[in-house]
Amino acid sequence: MSREAILEGLRTRVADGGAIVVAGVGSGLTAAGAVAGGADLLATYSTAIYRILGVPTALAFMPYDDTNAVTLSLVPEVVGRAAGVPVIAGLGAHDPRRPIDRLVSAALDAGADGLTNEPFVGIYTPEMRADLDRAGYGFTREVAMLAEARRRGMLTLGWAFDSDEVRILLGAGVDVVGAMAGITSGGAAADVRRAAFDGFAAMTAAARAADRNAIVVLHGGPLADPAAVAEALAYTGADGYATGSSAERTPVIAAVRDTVAAFRAVPLRPRAG
Repeated sequence: MSREAILEGLRTRVADGGAIVVAGVGSGLTAAGAVAGGADLLATYSTAIYRILGVPTALAFMPYDDTNAVTLSLVPEVVGRAAGVPVIAGLGAHDPRRPIDRLVSAALDAGADGLTNEPFVGIYTPEMRADLDRAGYGFTREVAMLAEARRRGMLTLGWAFDSDEVRILLGAGVDVVGAMAGITSGGAAADVRRAAFDGFAAMTAAARAADRNAIVVLHGGPLADPAAVAEALAYTGADGYATGSSAERTPVIAAVRDTVAAFRAVPLRPRAG
Protein backbone atom coordinates (compact mmCIF):
# COMPACT_ATOMS: atom_id res chain seq x y z
CA MET A 1 0.00 0.00 0.00
CA SER A 2 1.32 3.45 -0.86
CA ARG A 3 2.36 5.93 1.81
CA GLU A 4 -0.31 8.37 0.64
CA ALA A 5 -3.07 5.75 0.89
CA ILE A 6 -1.96 4.76 4.40
CA LEU A 7 -1.93 8.37 5.57
CA GLU A 8 -5.35 8.98 4.05
CA GLY A 9 -6.70 6.02 6.01
CA LEU A 10 -5.17 7.26 9.26
CA ARG A 11 -6.53 10.77 8.79
CA THR A 12 -9.97 9.42 7.98
CA ARG A 13 -9.89 7.35 11.17
CA VAL A 14 -9.07 10.44 13.23
CA ALA A 15 -11.64 12.61 11.42
CA ASP A 16 -14.28 9.99 12.24
CA GLY A 17 -13.41 10.27 15.93
CA GLY A 18 -11.59 6.96 16.27
CA ALA A 19 -8.22 6.41 17.91
CA ILE A 20 -5.49 5.02 15.66
CA VAL A 21 -4.15 1.67 16.90
CA VAL A 22 -0.63 0.63 15.92
CA ALA A 23 -0.35 -2.99 17.03
CA GLY A 24 3.12 -4.13 17.99
CA VAL A 25 3.45 -7.82 17.10
CA GLY A 26 6.21 -10.37 17.44
CA SER A 27 4.68 -13.29 15.54
CA GLY A 28 2.36 -14.13 12.68
CA LEU A 29 -0.15 -15.47 15.21
CA THR A 30 -0.45 -12.23 17.13
CA ALA A 31 -0.43 -10.29 13.87
CA ALA A 32 -3.50 -12.24 12.77
CA GLY A 33 -5.18 -11.50 16.09
CA ALA A 34 -4.41 -7.79 15.81
CA VAL A 35 -5.82 -7.69 12.28
CA ALA A 36 -9.00 -9.41 13.48
CA GLY A 37 -9.29 -6.74 16.17
CA GLY A 38 -9.14 -3.94 13.62
CA ALA A 39 -5.56 -2.65 13.96
CA ASP A 40 -4.82 0.29 11.68
CA LEU A 41 -1.13 -0.56 11.40
CA LEU A 42 1.07 -3.50 12.39
CA ALA A 43 4.59 -2.92 13.66
CA THR A 44 7.18 -5.61 14.23
CA TYR A 45 10.50 -5.05 15.96
CA SER A 46 12.99 -6.75 18.24
CA THR A 47 11.29 -6.09 21.58
CA ALA A 48 8.05 -7.64 20.28
CA ILE A 49 9.99 -10.71 19.18
CA TYR A 50 11.48 -11.03 22.68
CA ARG A 51 7.99 -10.74 24.19
CA ILE A 52 7.03 -13.87 22.27
CA LEU A 53 9.92 -15.66 23.97
CA GLY A 54 8.21 -14.95 27.29
CA VAL A 55 11.07 -12.81 28.57
CA PRO A 56 11.30 -9.10 29.50
CA THR A 57 11.32 -6.84 26.47
CA ALA A 58 14.29 -5.00 28.00
CA LEU A 59 16.45 -7.99 27.02
CA ALA A 60 16.07 -6.90 23.40
CA PHE A 61 18.33 -3.96 24.23
CA MET A 62 21.12 -6.30 25.38
CA PRO A 63 23.71 -7.68 22.91
CA TYR A 64 22.29 -11.16 22.32
CA ASP A 65 21.07 -10.88 18.74
CA ASP A 66 21.53 -9.01 15.49
CA THR A 67 18.37 -6.98 16.05
CA ASN A 68 17.98 -6.05 12.39
CA ALA A 69 18.42 -9.60 11.14
CA VAL A 70 15.86 -10.85 13.68
CA THR A 71 13.29 -8.25 12.67
CA LEU A 72 13.84 -8.61 8.93
CA SER A 73 13.39 -12.38 9.20
CA LEU A 74 9.97 -11.86 10.82
CA VAL A 75 8.61 -9.17 8.49
CA PRO A 76 7.48 -11.60 5.73
CA GLU A 77 5.65 -13.73 8.32
CA VAL A 78 3.78 -10.68 9.62
CA VAL A 79 3.06 -9.41 6.10
CA GLY A 80 1.65 -12.84 5.27
CA ARG A 81 -0.90 -12.53 8.10
CA ALA A 82 -1.60 -8.82 7.65
CA ALA A 83 -4.54 -9.21 5.21
CA GLY A 84 -3.75 -5.83 3.68
CA VAL A 85 -3.06 -3.94 6.91
CA PRO A 86 0.17 -1.92 6.45
CA VAL A 87 3.25 -3.34 8.17
CA ILE A 88 6.00 -1.22 9.71
CA ALA A 89 9.45 -2.67 10.41
CA GLY A 90 11.45 -1.44 13.38
CA LEU A 91 15.15 -1.29 12.53
CA GLY A 92 18.24 -0.11 14.37
CA ALA A 93 19.87 2.70 12.42
CA HIS A 94 22.99 2.38 14.58
CA ASP A 95 24.16 -0.87 12.95
CA PRO A 96 27.81 -0.15 12.02
CA ARG A 97 27.87 -2.94 9.42
CA ARG A 98 24.82 -1.85 7.42
CA PRO A 99 24.65 1.55 5.70
CA ILE A 100 21.29 3.26 6.07
CA ASP A 101 20.37 2.84 2.41
CA ARG A 102 20.91 -0.92 2.73
CA LEU A 103 18.69 -1.08 5.81
CA VAL A 104 15.88 0.69 3.99
CA SER A 105 16.32 -1.56 0.97
CA ALA A 106 16.18 -4.64 3.20
CA ALA A 107 12.91 -3.48 4.77
CA LEU A 108 11.39 -2.88 1.34
CA ASP A 109 12.61 -6.25 0.06
CA ALA A 110 11.04 -7.98 3.08
CA GLY A 111 7.67 -6.45 2.21
CA ALA A 112 7.38 -3.67 4.80
CA ASP A 113 5.23 -0.64 4.00
CA GLY A 114 6.87 1.56 6.61
CA LEU A 115 9.86 2.01 8.87
CA THR A 116 10.33 3.06 12.48
CA ASN A 117 13.39 3.82 14.61
CA GLU A 118 13.21 0.96 17.06
CA PRO A 119 15.48 0.07 18.76
CA PHE A 120 16.24 3.64 19.79
CA VAL A 121 19.05 5.23 21.80
CA GLY A 122 16.49 7.17 23.83
CA ILE A 123 16.02 4.16 26.10
CA TYR A 124 19.59 4.46 27.41
CA THR A 125 21.18 6.78 29.96
CA PRO A 126 22.05 10.37 28.94
CA GLU A 127 25.76 9.50 29.14
CA MET A 128 25.45 6.55 26.79
CA ARG A 129 23.25 8.51 24.40
CA ALA A 130 25.77 11.36 24.31
CA ASP A 131 28.62 8.94 23.62
CA LEU A 132 26.74 7.38 20.68
CA ASP A 133 25.74 10.80 19.35
CA ARG A 134 29.36 11.98 19.38
CA ALA A 135 30.33 8.92 17.35
CA GLY A 136 27.54 9.48 14.82
CA TYR A 137 25.46 6.49 15.94
CA GLY A 138 22.79 8.22 17.98
CA PHE A 139 19.41 9.84 17.40
CA THR A 140 20.71 11.80 14.41
CA ARG A 141 21.36 8.54 12.58
CA GLU A 142 17.84 7.34 13.43
CA VAL A 143 16.45 10.51 11.86
CA ALA A 144 18.60 10.00 8.78
CA MET A 145 17.24 6.47 8.35
CA LEU A 146 13.66 7.70 8.59
CA ALA A 147 14.37 10.50 6.12
CA GLU A 148 15.77 7.96 3.64
CA ALA A 149 12.73 5.74 4.10
CA ARG A 150 10.45 8.72 3.46
CA ARG A 151 12.45 9.61 0.36
CA ARG A 152 11.87 6.11 -0.95
CA GLY A 153 8.12 6.21 -0.44
CA MET A 154 7.75 4.39 2.88
CA LEU A 155 5.49 5.46 5.73
CA THR A 156 7.61 6.67 8.66
CA LEU A 157 6.88 6.43 12.38
CA GLY A 158 9.44 8.30 14.46
CA TRP A 159 9.77 7.66 18.19
CA ALA A 160 10.62 10.63 20.39
CA PHE A 161 11.40 10.89 24.09
CA ASP A 162 11.04 14.67 24.40
CA SER A 163 9.73 17.73 22.58
CA ASP A 164 13.07 18.58 20.95
CA GLU A 165 13.15 15.16 19.30
CA VAL A 166 9.55 15.65 18.13
CA ARG A 167 10.51 18.86 16.35
CA ILE A 168 13.55 17.22 14.76
CA LEU A 169 11.51 14.29 13.48
CA LEU A 170 8.85 16.51 11.94
CA GLY A 171 11.53 18.70 10.42
CA ALA A 172 12.85 15.58 8.68
CA GLY A 173 9.41 14.85 7.22
CA VAL A 174 8.36 11.97 9.48
CA ASP A 175 4.70 11.03 8.94
CA VAL A 176 3.68 9.84 12.41
CA VAL A 177 5.26 10.90 15.70
CA GLY A 178 5.41 8.35 18.50
CA ALA A 179 5.52 9.98 21.94
CA MET A 180 7.42 7.52 24.11
CA ALA A 181 7.40 7.09 27.89
CA GLY A 182 9.68 4.05 28.00
CA ILE A 183 8.80 0.43 28.71
CA THR A 184 5.15 -0.16 29.65
CA SER A 185 4.89 -0.44 33.43
CA GLY A 186 1.16 -0.26 34.10
CA GLY A 187 -0.09 0.75 37.54
CA ALA A 188 2.37 3.50 38.40
CA ALA A 189 2.07 5.80 41.41
CA ALA A 190 -0.13 8.85 40.85
CA ASP A 191 2.81 11.28 40.60
CA VAL A 192 4.66 9.05 38.13
CA ARG A 193 1.50 8.64 36.06
CA ARG A 194 0.90 12.39 35.96
CA ALA A 195 4.50 13.07 34.96
CA ALA A 196 4.14 10.63 32.06
CA PHE A 197 0.87 12.25 30.98
CA ASP A 198 2.48 15.69 31.14
CA GLY A 199 5.34 14.41 29.00
CA PHE A 200 2.90 13.04 26.45
CA ALA A 201 1.02 16.35 26.44
CA ALA A 202 4.20 18.37 25.91
CA MET A 203 5.29 16.21 22.99
CA THR A 204 1.83 16.35 21.43
CA ALA A 205 1.77 20.15 21.78
CA ALA A 206 5.24 20.40 20.23
CA ALA A 207 4.09 18.31 17.27
CA ARG A 208 1.00 20.43 16.70
CA ALA A 209 3.04 23.64 16.98
CA ALA A 210 5.36 22.35 14.27
CA ASP A 211 2.55 20.95 12.10
CA ARG A 212 -1.08 21.38 13.10
CA ASN A 213 -1.96 18.25 11.10
CA ALA A 214 0.72 16.09 12.73
CA ILE A 215 -0.36 12.57 13.67
CA VAL A 216 0.73 11.60 17.20
CA VAL A 217 0.48 8.20 18.89
CA LEU A 218 1.41 7.40 22.48
CA HIS A 219 3.22 4.44 24.03
CA GLY A 220 4.71 3.16 27.24
CA GLY A 221 4.84 4.08 30.89
CA PRO A 222 1.39 3.82 32.52
CA LEU A 223 -0.46 2.98 29.28
CA ALA A 224 -1.19 -0.67 29.99
CA ASP A 225 -4.96 -0.88 29.43
CA PRO A 226 -7.73 0.80 27.42
CA ALA A 227 -8.86 2.93 30.37
CA ALA A 228 -5.41 4.46 30.84
CA VAL A 229 -5.09 5.05 27.10
CA ALA A 230 -8.50 6.74 26.95
CA GLU A 231 -7.49 9.03 29.81
CA ALA A 232 -4.17 9.87 28.15
CA LEU A 233 -5.75 10.63 24.79
CA ALA A 234 -8.33 12.90 26.44
CA TYR A 235 -5.57 14.67 28.42
CA THR A 236 -3.18 15.18 25.51
CA GLY A 237 -5.29 15.40 22.36
CA ALA A 238 -3.07 12.79 20.69
CA ASP A 239 -4.46 10.66 17.86
CA GLY A 240 -3.88 7.11 18.98
CA TYR A 241 -1.91 4.45 20.78
CA ALA A 242 0.80 1.94 19.90
CA THR A 243 0.31 -1.33 21.72
CA GLY A 244 3.08 -3.45 23.15
CA SER A 245 2.86 -5.96 25.97
CA SER A 246 -0.59 -4.52 26.65
CA ALA A 247 -2.02 -6.25 23.56
CA GLU A 248 0.41 -9.13 23.18
CA ARG A 249 2.14 -10.54 26.27
CA THR A 250 -0.60 -9.72 28.82
CA PRO A 251 -3.68 -10.97 26.93
CA VAL A 252 -1.88 -14.01 25.49
CA ILE A 253 -0.73 -15.21 28.91
CA ALA A 254 -4.18 -14.56 30.39
CA ALA A 255 -6.01 -16.35 27.58
CA VAL A 256 -3.74 -19.41 27.64
CA ARG A 257 -3.86 -19.56 31.44
CA ASP A 258 -7.64 -19.40 31.59
CA THR A 259 -8.16 -21.88 28.76
CA VAL A 260 -5.75 -24.44 30.20
CA ALA A 261 -7.32 -23.99 33.64
CA ALA A 262 -10.78 -24.59 32.15
CA PHE A 263 -9.61 -27.81 30.47
CA ARG A 264 -7.94 -28.92 33.69
CA ALA A 265 -11.21 -28.40 35.55
CA VAL A 266 -13.01 -30.94 33.34
CA PRO A 267 -13.79 -33.97 35.57
CA LEU A 268 -13.33 -37.61 34.63
CA ARG A 269 -16.21 -40.03 34.61
CA PRO A 270 -16.09 -42.05 37.80
CA ARG A 271 -14.68 -45.52 37.30
CA ALA A 272 -16.81 -48.47 38.20
CA GLY A 273 -15.79 -50.58 41.17
